Amino acid sequence: MEKIDFDILKAISDLRVSCPKADRIDSLVNIDPEELGARLGVLEMEGYVTNQSGTEKEGFCLPNGISASRLTNQGRRALSGPRW
Repeated sequence: MEKIDFDILKAISDLRVSCPKADRIDSLVNIDPEELGARLGVLEMEGYVTNQSGTEKEGFCLPNGISASRLTNQGRRALSGPRW
């Protein structure tokens, strides 16, 4: 896992809601929304997060359609491991 992926997991955790919206995650990690969407997709495939998709009518969505993400148990364990 790269440092930016760890930062994304930490941002999700720091927001202190069960499933934070993508725009709030983006405001903490401050990377390109397209890259954030791609990284969240990879983190979901690796089992660290689960993503929710939405439409632009419902609010902010990343270019790949992700509107919110939540940590899985594996994601929480990754945060309690080695620090960057």
